[in-house]
Amino acid sequence: MPNVWTIHSGDVTGGPTKSNLHGCKISVNDDGTAYEFTKGGTVYAAASNNGTLPTVPFSFLSFGFAGYTWTINVTTLTGGNSGNQAGGSWTNDAPSIAGDEGGDWTAQAGSTTGDDTDSDADEGDADAASASA
Repeated sequence: MPNVWTIHSGDVTGGPTKSNLHGCKISVNDDGTAYEFTKGGTVYAAASNNGTLPTVPFSFLSFGFAGYTWTINVTTLTGGNSGNQAGGSWTNDAPSIAGDEGGDWTAQAGSTTGDDTDSDADEGDADAASASA
């Protein structure tokens, strides 16, 4: 199983703030005890289960990013034809007619290098919040 998944622009559905997720990554931390949600090298949230990797499904709960409070739900790390795509749903507190904004996302497996420098969205508040499975 890969240890880094990247969300690309065509891999997110939902309202206008979905573009903030382009270039975000889900990766296993250096000591293998948590999944981290990152962009541009900044860790915004982590999910662990008492010092071990949580099993799917799990969530990155209530973290500040790009001016909103986000929740990222991970429902698979083995999706797609090759069994190496991550996927799930997202919500944030952006004002909209229908209430909270949300959608789905898919992330492609890949290396730890690449579009960490993607700056197509304001990265917002760097406060990281931990979540458990």
